[in-house]
Amino acid sequence: MRHPDGLTLTGAAVFFALSVAGTAPGQEAGTSSRRTVSVTGHGEVDATPDLAVISFAIETTGTKAADAIADNARRADAVIKAVRSTLGKDDRVATTRYSLEPRYEQTRRGEGEQPRIVGYVARNEVRVETRAVDALGSLIDTATAAGANRVANLQFTLSKKNEHQGAAIEGAATDARAQAESIARGLGVKLIRIVAATTSSGPVVPMRRFDYGMMAAEARSPTPIEPGTVSVSATLTVTWEIE
Repeated sequence: MRHPDGLTLTGAAVFFALSVAGTAPGQEAGTSSRRTVSVTGHGEVDATPDLAVISFAIETTGTKAADAIADNARRADAVIKAVRSTLGKDDRVATTRYSLEPRYEQTRRGEGEQPRIVGYVARNEVRVETRAVDALGSLIDTATAAGANRVANLQFTLSKKNEHQGAAIEGAATDARAQAESIARGLGVKLIRIVAATTSSGPVVPMRRFDYGMMAAEARSPTPIEPGTVSVSATLTVTWEIE
């Protein structure tokens, strides 16, 4: 926004409204619009994740549906038991998805010929939430050694999100006030009071697409996992009355 004197305002969103003398339509006599200035501040906090969420899948095949199901049940039970043996009291493990699908013969068929079922695939997906982020590589090795043949949807997050969001909001408030004070000095006005404030916040959680594949159980070296950091951000839009 450019001031009549040539001052250019840059940075976050800025809205400056000046009152107009007289009475607006529908406005009571003797009142006038308030002069306000609005800014949007931004705050961000980087934190070390203390919670990991990961999914293990067990896929089995069989010429008959019953064979695929039975083999899957045996291997899934072994995976769940092995995983639970490594988890702490606050960690969780649960089955989140199960499916049974036919496998069709992949050959060229004549006109009107129906595809032929040659087998079945059973899939059981287990979701694990663990606070032992540093031991996640060992957990993956344990699950795959027990029979899991696919690992996916690895996500790092925070168990106490509100604390970090509060810090991000405080940073956004500091940023918003600094912007408002700079604008007031540049325009030669004075901040009187805050008349409105709205905020939005939420953790920016990096989703790690992790596909360990069918050879995971044959891996000989420990699986290296680096959680990195999680960024929590917040924005705060504040409107000041000015004179």
